[in-house]
Amino acid sequence: MKKLFLILLSGLFCLNAFSNPKITFKQESRSPQLIQQQILLEPNRMSTWIQNTGTFNQDIRTSNTPGCMWPAGSNRFIGFSAGLTIGAKVLNAIRLVSCSYKGEYSPGFINNGVPDSNTNFKLYKVSRGDGPSNPDWANWYRMVPYGAPYYDVNNNGIYDQGIDTPGVHNARQTVFICMTDGFQFSHNQSEGFSGGTLPLFTETHFTAWGYSKEEYADMQFMKYEIINKGSNVWDSTFMSFICDEDLGNANDDYIGCDTVLQLGYMYNADNMDGDGNPPSYGANPPAAGKIILKGAKIKGSVPVNLNMTSFVYFTNDQSLTCLLDPSLPIEAYNYLRGYKKDGAYWHHPFTKQRSIKVYTGEPETNTGWTEFGYNGNTNMAQIKNCIGGDTITTFSNPPGDRRYIMGTGASNLVVSPGDTQTVIICQLVARGTNNLNSVTKLKQLAAVAWQFYNNNFVIGVQNISTEVPTSFSLSQNFPNPFNPSTKIRFSIPENGKLKSENGIITLKVYDILGKEVAALVNERMQPGTYEVNFNADGLSSGVYFYKLSAGNFLETKRMLLLK
Repeated sequence: MKKLFLILLSGLFCLNAFSNPKITFKQESRSPQLIQQQILLEPNRMSTWIQNTGTFNQDIRTSNTPGCMWPAGSNRFIGFSAGLTIGAKVLNAIRLVSCSYKGEYSPGFINNGVPDSNTNFKLYKVSRGDGPSNPDWANWYRMVPYGAPYYDVNNNGIYDQGIDTPGVHNARQTVFICMTDGFQFSHNQSEGFSGGTLPLFTETHFTAWGYSKEEYADMQFMKYEIINKGSNVWDSTFMSFICDEDLGNANDDYIGCDTVLQLGYMYNADNMDGDGNPPSYGANPPAAGKIILKGAKIKGSVPVNLNMTSFVYFTNDQSLTCLLDPSLPIEAYNYLRGYKKDGAYWHHPFTKQRSIKVYTGEPETNTGWTEFGYNGNTNMAQIKNCIGGDTITTFSNPPGDRRYIMGTGASNLVVSPGDTQTVIICQLVARGTNNLNSVTKLKQLAAVAWQFYNNNFVIGVQNISTEVPTSFSLSQNFPNPFNPSTKIRFSIPENGKLKSENGIITLKVYDILGKEVAALVNERMQPGTYEVNFNADGLSSGVYFYKLSAGNFLETKRMLLLK
């Protein structure tokens, strides 16, 4: 179904992925048109395409093409398509912003309740160390009023062009777009997840970013600031990520979730994915998934953070009619709430209790409820029930093409006009010694992502003194010799003493042949004394050099790695 849909989709849009997006809008009453565009986020070992219609992880240059690659450049993929779908009741009628394969967003904003746009509203991408030669860097200020992130170098609460740094602080790359579903033309049942309702009139500020630091090189982060810019209240609001992951070979996958880590994931059903030729992974395939780091929030005198409230799936297995693709808004909305598309409940195959989170067990130890079954009983993977059907029969699920729905929402989640909901996710991948151990490794990496998030994404450089130095200085690393990590301290004087074209401070590490092996700092910085940790995991023993460069200041020191 999705393949036929995407083949039709490829003929509907004129694609030019490598030019700046050119968006043409007319007045709403004249059926505005949108040229669908995409941009590549490639900050580390994971790369993914992001579309200006609200979807990501697919590559729309050609039909039926996955777009989330790992490792980057390998032509092996962990994602086919994904997006955040929002469903709510407005004046007691269901409205959706569907994002699965096409997306119902358009670049733009809501102006006094009316959707609006111009060519400033597009996908922007900046990389660490960029300057005015990147048009997106030079024009970032246009999107700051609409939520584009930046590092406030002089800490004055205002974006100062040429002083502050566009993008997420310390990220290797940042992508940003301001979108709205307010244009009726963007709502279409052919979206792929039962689109076509009246608009919710959202204004959504979307940021995606990633880091090159080794600990975070297999993860990307995405943030949604969702504002109700309409005149009506959203009742019973649910927001769900519709994920078609397609791990390598798409026909031999299983799924699962971890309710503690708020993690949904996909893994290979056996230890051999395809034949090993791209796009398949061969032996010991990885596992991939998404964490809801920040979910929807019920506001009030006692706020409630909802996190991951549901994890279910839909399928193309024609024998399971209530698990097929939704074709009506109520069917899509039922999935968002954690039910089957006809409103039937999921049930735990052993306890027979209702559940809106499926496959919560541990694949590697084969404990709890997994797609292998329940505690090893392969005939108890699922209960076959649709409304009016059999509610007792259990059955096993053969491996196949999996699509899961990972939700955050509640029947008492109300979003009033002017209210904002913020959702943050991390998509990540890990590879272990076999297909099941990869899930364990993925959960370990998820714990690292949680720690990073809970530490407010603080990375690398730490300001250790509020005193303003009188001159630049670069200290000897400590300890030295070291294995495998060491700390490097340096000082930056007042800004007036920094004479350079763009004010960038760099601290880089080189091997004995002069090859760069790490970029520890590459950004504008306030005056102060800083300390950065250098981890040499993956490097061989030997002599290395680290160099601080700041305008007309340059200093290099030697260090020794002994393993």
